[in-house]
Amino acid sequence: MIEAKRLHSVELSLIRQITQFASFDAINLALGELQFPLPNILRLKAREILQDGTPRYTPNAGMPELQDAIANLYPFAKPNNVCICNGVEEAIFVTLLSTLNPGDTIAIPDPEYPAYSAIANILETNILRLPYESNLVSINWDTWDSILAQNVKMLIFSHPSNPTGHIFTKDDAERLINICNKYKITLVVDEVYSRLVFGGFLPQFFSEAESMFLLDGLSKSHCMSGWRIGWVISPSELSASVIKTRQYVSTCSNWLAQKLAIYALSSEGMKAVDEVFSQLKECRALVQEKFQDFKDKVLIPDATCYFMLKVEGNDLIIAQELAEKGVVTVPGQAFGEVSKGWLRINYAIPKDKLETALDTIINELYIH
Repeated sequence: MIEAKRLHSVELSLIRQITQFASFDAINLALGELQFPLPNILRLKAREILQDGTPRYTPNAGMPELQDAIANLYPFAKPNNVCICNGVEEAIFVTLLSTLNPGDTIAIPDPEYPAYSAIANILETNILRLPYESNLVSINWDTWDSILAQNVKMLIFSHPSNPTGHIFTKDDAERLINICNKYKITLVVDEVYSRLVFGGFLPQFFSEAESMFLLDGLSKSHCMSGWRIGWVISPSELSASVIKTRQYVSTCSNWLAQKLAIYALSSEGMKAVDEVFSQLKECRALVQEKFQDFKDKVLIPDATCYFMLKVEGNDLIIAQELAEKGVVTVPGQAFGEVSKGWLRINYAIPKDKLETALDTIINELYIH
């Protein structure tokens, strides 16, 4: 017995592979998780919920109260179009599984979150990459238009971007929507970092897109990654398909996590976002301070918990060497061809650990 052919082109992500080079006490700046404590108001609420109730199955699409709370976040959403998932990763999977057939073509920016390509490969679709320019944020729109004209059924991307934190300008967002509408391409927009924006305008895609799925969750904004709450808002004609698919993936999300998510999205629960964001801003300021003499080496975007670091040489080998020194980072090639020669670094960890890790990186890469 051997594994299914659909898995032959899929490997564990480089993010996971790099950790094998690190000691058990290494500082991990690789995983896409904010490593701050769960805000206390959420911790206390979870205890209260568990004391007063018994965890049980919920509807496949999630608790109606949570569907309502999520729909209220978006002017275009209806509760029946909301499907609660075990994190945004599952939301990605059920969205693609319910809409793509083998041989369909999906477009994915380069660089971009590697799970998109992995899931697309499992589903036996054709993948076209939309390259950013070498600075990781600029777009040649003629190139993107010519690629999207090639019978593309779906375009999936994170916004703000993982790994680069890129945010489309209002004009560029409209330009992308017009191209997708022209070629009848369905947009899948992953907004899990949308509440980690330090400044500027975050354009929305739902007002003009003719066909769009919106994905989001609480892992980043509320430090609830281990609670596995994400969601997908589907076009009305496809909501039943997404929910049907979700039923056979994992039935439903955790009862306690959904109960806590209802509170987390209330006006009181949203105070947790302010607590998380305050810690993140302090860590970002530390990164800016540490790399003030190496500004030509870093891309510190106005969103997400990441910064990108330009390195000399093979980014995979450099990431391996840093892991052996006790600091785990992600080689840029994990996200595509364009980001080769960069490292993605997650700075959302306690400041004392972050300072130690940044000093190690600077000493190893720039001060020999």
